[in-house]
This record gives sequence, structure tokens and C-alpha cells, in this order.
Amino acid sequence: MNHPDDDFPEDRRASRRQAATAGPAFNAPASVLLTIAAIVLVHLLRTHWLSPRADTELLATFSVIPSLYEAWWRGVPLSQLPADGWSLVIAPFSHFFLHADWTHVAMNALWMLVFATPVARRMGSARFLALTLLSAAAGAMAFVLLHWGQDVLLVGASGGVSGLMGASVRLIYAEGMPLFIGLRRDVRHVRPLTFAQALTLPGPRAFMLVWIGINILISLVGFGTGQDMGRIAGEAHIAGFFAGLALFSLFDRPASPPRT
Repeated sequence: MNHPDDDFPEDRRASRRQAATAGPAFNAPASVLLTIAAIVLVHLLRTHWLSPRADTELLATFSVIPSLYEAWWRGVPLSQLPADGWSLVIAPFSHFFLHADWTHVAMNALWMLVFATPVARRMGSARFLALTLLSAAAGAMAFVLLHWGQDVLLVGASGGVSGLMGASVRLIYAEGMPLFIGLRRDVRHVRPLTFAQALTLPGPRAFMLVWIGINILISLVGFGTGQDMGRIAGEAHIAGFFAGLALFSLFDRPASPPRT
């Protein structure tokens, strides 16, 4: 009787052996742990050291507020807005480090541990962080456009984490690996999926459709209104996901040879 792996090419069998010996997804690189630590420290600062007024000013400066962009687009002088020009530029990135509550922090930290780990292992710290923040900015801009002129706040790492999910799809499904084996493998040595493959192959396509469906449902139902930061911005998640999926090739490093 043939062993099941005999039906696969040698490189596929080698990948399975690497996955069997690789560390778990939660054995995260230092860059991932430091990013999570920064998120936790910012929330600690807001909840334990800042006064309510100072925290409100911080949110007005560093969170994404569509009404401010709409007012600026209409030509309202920056001196009449609660945020100046540089904060409108930095907010699509800085909102990544602000969260509504500890549950929000914990959820984003958990998903980052899972999906940031393979991306950071592959790219290294600087490229990982750049891709994360660009994905967060893409999610923020989608939120601004879909809520143009509305006085609502977008905070949280979800857009950036979704971008890491999109990027990781091209790694964890490489060479026909299923999801949970792919999360454990040493992705530094794999040939990633192309953008077209990620959209058309059954595994990654199913993952994407489920993720998009969940977030469309979240966006239609909604959680909270006005200044309530309890609402989950599914539209920012979807935009961030596809930003990470598409931008992956710009930040990827060539696969290193596997260790013997």
C-alpha cells in the first residue's frame, strides 16, 4: 500500500515535514510581540493616566473621523477644525494603536498573533510593520469614503490585522497546504501564491469568501452609532484585507533555502 504522501511531489512532502517540526503560530517573532505591546501600552496610558478631556483630545487628533476629511475637502480652514493638517495625514496610521476597550485590544492581539506571525517571519520587522500600517490606512480610507461627512470615529488595529490576514493567505496556502498546517509551517522557504492564485484556488478563495461574508453582515447590522466606538467597521476590514493581499509582493523577500 502506498503512503498518502507518495501521491505528492517531493517538494510537497518536504513542506509537510517542515510543517510537522515548525513551531506553533503563537511562537511569534519579536516584531509582532512589540507591536502588540505598543497597543497595550497605549490603552493603559489612555485608561489609567489620561484625564477624560485629554483622552478626548487624543482621539480627536489620532483617530479617523470622516467629517473632518469632508470639511477639509470643502475648504474649511484647518484652524476651525478640532484637528490640524498633520493629524489628518497621520490618523490613517495612528488609529491602529487606539482601541475602544480591553476586549477590542484582546481580540486584535489574538488575531495578530495568529496571522502576523507568518508574515513577520517571512518579511522581517520593517517590511512587516510597513505592510501592516499601509493596510490599516487602506481600511481607514475606505471607512472615510463610505461614511463621508459622518461624525463617527474609527479606531483599532483591525484594518491592519486584516491586511496581515490577506498577506498570510498567500503564504499559508502555498504549495497546496491546508490552513492549519500552513499556519505552523516555516513560510520563509515557500513559494507564495500569486495574487491570481489567491483569488481562484479553492482553499484561499473559501477563506476569503467567509471573511468577506462575515464583515458584510457586520457592516449591514452595525454596532453603535455616532461617537460610540463599539461599532465594528467591517468595511475597513475588507479594504485592509485586500490591501494586504495585493501589496504582499511589494514587501516580500525571496524565499530562503530550507535548513538541513
